[in-house]
Order: sequence, then structure tokens, then C-alpha cells
Amino acid sequence: MLQKPKDPNWVCTFSIIRNKAKTEKKHPDLVLVDSEKTNKEGKPFKKNFTIHGVWHEASGYIQEDKSIKITIKKSSSSGPTPAPKADAADWDNQF
Repeated sequence: MLQKPKDPNWVCTFSIIRNKAKTEKKHPDLVLVDSEKTNKEGKPFKKNFTIHGVWHEASGYIQEDKSIKITIKKSSSSGPTPAPKADAADWDNQF
């Protein structure tokens, strides 16, 4: 089992590998490693990670200058983060 670093500023640790399934330029060059769990088709899920109890996924893109841009997104089965609720006074003005 991976042990958390003792650094109080530590947030998370994750591993990414070269994307073997990349077929288009818009697909990420680097993706999370595979999980032990598989989907209905028998393909492994990506090994997501949590930050403060929220699941995230990461991907990497190799730039023209050979630097790497890492993107971290929230991932959830319930969809994107819900929009803040409108005040009752604003509700009437939305229609």
C-alpha cells in the first residue's frame, strides 16, 4: 500500500504513461495507468485518484517545445460540478 508523504504541503501523487490508444492529435499523449478493475468490455479502468475526497483524473499533452502540459479534472459518475443555486429573487428573472 502506498504511504502518504509526511510533507504537510503534499496534496496527491499519481502516475501517467504514454497513451497507447492515441489515434488523433486531440487525444492526450499521456494518461493515467490502468486500474486492476475492468469495465463490461473487459478493458481496464484508468487509476483515478482523490484530492480532498474528490475523484480526479489526469492527462498530459506534449507541447511543440517538448514541455508537458498536465490537465487534472474532477471525475464523477454524477457528472460535472453542479452550478450554484440561484437566490429566490433571481429565480423570477431567469425566465
